Amino acid sequence: MFKRFLKGKYNSLYIKIFLSFLATCVLFFAALFAFWNYYFTGLFYKDKVAILAKRSAEVASLMDSYQEGTITMRELKYTMRIVARSFNGQVWIVDEKGIIFTGSSDSEGRAIPKQMDALFIDGLHGNTGYGMISLKPEEGPRNSFAYHTPFELNSQPMVIILQIPAGDISEAVSAVRLNLMLPLLFSLLAVGVILFIISRKLAGPLQQMNRAALELAHGDFTTRVPIKSQDEVGQLAASFNFMVEKLEEWEGTRQEFLTNVSHELRSPLTTLRGMINAMNDKIIPETKYPHYLHICDQEVQRLQRLVTDLLDLAQIQNGIDVFKLRPVDIADLLEDTMELLQAVIAKQGVVPQLILPELDQEPSQVDLDPDRFVQIIHNLVYNALKFTPEGGSLIVALENHPGRVHVYVRDTGAGMPQSELNRIWDRFYKTDKARTSSEEAGTGLGLTIVKHLVTGMKGDVQVQSRLGEGTEFRITFPRLR
Repeated sequence: MFKRFLKGKYNSLYIKIFLSFLATCVLFFAALFAFWNYYFTGLFYKDKVAILAKRSAEVASLMDSYQEGTITMRELKYTMRIVARSFNGQVWIVDEKGIIFTGSSDSEGRAIPKQMDALFIDGLHGNTGYGMISLKPEEGPRNSFAYHTPFELNSQPMVIILQIPAGDISEAVSAVRLNLMLPLLFSLLAVGVILFIISRKLAGPLQQMNRAALELAHGDFTTRVPIKSQDEVGQLAASFNFMVEKLEEWEGTRQEFLTNVSHELRSPLTTLRGMINAMNDKIIPETKYPHYLHICDQEVQRLQRLVTDLLDLAQIQNGIDVFKLRPVDIADLLEDTMELLQAVIAKQGVVPQLILPELDQEPSQVDLDPDRFVQIIHNLVYNALKFTPEGGSLIVALENHPGRVHVYVRDTGAGMPQSELNRIWDRFYKTDKARTSSEEAGTGLGLTIVKHLVTGMKGDVQVQSRLGEGTEFRITFPRLR
């Protein structure tokens, strides 16, 4: 369980951000400490190296004098002791076997400490250098600073080694390291706290969005993410809240849609069931069966229209192979459509009128799906016929404009108030039946389908209406050159 807890914490975004930045800071501070340690240590060694280099040159000059025979071995040892006292250390002349040939102390014939082997071998290869060594108590000071330089005596390779106690150097270097390390550690601690706060601030809204998404998945559309900044994280929170609002709106629309569908289906089904039961129970005389069967047939047709419209609307909204656009002459298409609707319009006792542009004008070429455009005109004409009384008129007109065409469908029906104009595009919305002249009940989906079809073919539809004067629909499509 503890392992799962750690795994869950490690998978947290703010922990990943915090650890990533902290690791970067640790590496940076470690590199900074290494650089300053090297720099300040070099400063302390610099003076010592300069003194020992100068003294090693003096020792080399003495060795040259001894090799030339101008001084004796005794004089050589005495002079080297004076040189050693000048820097409070020791001078050794070491042969190629690592045996002390002579020096400032009585160590002739002894091997140099093993801790100096690296320096000694480096000197045999003709290199000059220095380093810190740790000696045993019987070998000398515990911490020593040694300087070596190559030399030849009678063609035999030698190494001049100068060493001094390094207690003061070690203390100074340790003090410098401590003074470097403490501020860096406090800085790292402060940076760690700041990084933790920043990572929590960055990941906090994301965690809140995660919890809100889980609540949203369980159907709670009231959840919101607080917006505490105007940066990218705040913008993401605002977008999330906007998405929740849209989902809430869509959920309300879905519930309303289901309610409307249930109501629209229940009404004709209830009517059909009541009439069938009445005829089965002989409540309705057999002489009236034809009349009630006609009513049942109308209700069945109403159900068929409703199902057809629902399927059509679902296809349009989902974009499933709905539009097959191609350039068409909208004037010819309007003329053919109105010719097909002539009988239906005449049956309602309404006078139709088709107004087209002059023949000498350029063709009204529009990128349309002909079948869907015919469906738009059918829906608008049938809608107009429902509200136009006998003897009224129905006008379908086409106008060419630069870059676009306008199609008008006007009627002289009862008209609608502004409150209804704002809702006629809603699914299942039906206007006041008292103003309807047609006995055929609609499904309330015709104008919704018109709206989706027009916008789906990159057009626009507008409506104007006045009570007692009629209604005008204007459809606008981009005109092809």
